Amino acid sequence: MSYRIQVHPEAGSLLQTLAPHVLLRLGRALADLAEALASGEDAGASEVRVDDCVLRLVVDHAHRLLEVIRIEQREAVAPAWAGTL
Repeated sequence: MSYRIQVHPEAGSLLQTLAPHVLLRLGRALADLAEALASGEDAGASEVRVDDCVLRLVVDHAHRLLEVIRIEQREAVAPAWAGTL
């Protein structure tokens, strides 16, 4: 039996604003984590990072549920030399 993935409404709202390629990568990362958990691996993950996004997670092993509770977008850090040329 596999793990279900549930996205809290606030996190879902932010997901709708992300670029399609980021959504695909986030989805793949969550699917990989759910697969690892279902196969018995102790992933112990509380977050998934893709590009400048961090998904905060809660894993409920009893209900085989992977909950995305929050998404944070981090600003890309520009190199120190950026803008000096």
